[in-house]
Amino acid sequence: MYRDEKMFPNRRVQGMVGRQIHVEMKGERCVLEGILSSVDDYLNLHLSSASEIQNGERKRLLGSVVLRGNNVVLINPMKE
Repeated sequence: MYRDEKMFPNRRVQGMVGRQIHVEMKGERCVLEGILSSVDDYLNLHLSSASEIQNGERKRLLGSVVLRGNNVVLINPMKE
């Protein structure tokens, strides 16, 4: 891991574009999963093929979703 990746998490997240990710949001009991389409400097995320996961089960398909960066708690790449 490069020194810059530790200091600038947005570079690390930008490296996940095109991959399936798992996102936890503030104050939510459910999580979102989808393909990271894009990310900006504020860590706002655009997910495609997004779905809502609650208690380990897929609750509903959301399609294309934009998530505001300051509401994101955790971004985790999923195994391919």
